Amino acid sequence: MRIHRRDVQERVFAVMGLDKAEAEEKFGFLLEAFMFGAPPHGGIAFGWDRITALLAGADSIREVIAFPKTGGGVDPLTNAPAPITAQQRKESGIDAKPKPVDRA
Repeated sequence: MRIHRRDVQERVFAVMGLDKAEAEEKFGFLLEAFMFGAPPHGGIAFGWDRITALLAGADSIREVIAFPKTGGGVDPLTNAPAPITAQQRKESGIDAKPKPVDRA
């Protein structure tokens, strides 16, 4: 089951080491949404966006998704992705640094 209660999500953030202020700064939109009630969801998805795009003859499912990302992968509703701290960058271990090009 996905998390659908604000108190549970706040506890998860605490376990992750996020204090309330940081959780609110980074995920305030989500915590606020939980105040209005999110339905429990067990993971089944029918792909309605893709079916709708096919039926509408759309070139991209972005044309039928209610809250699509921009072409650059930015979510204008939540301003995601948010910048990460140096500590998070180090912990993730996924930083990409270009290799020097040998011009010889």
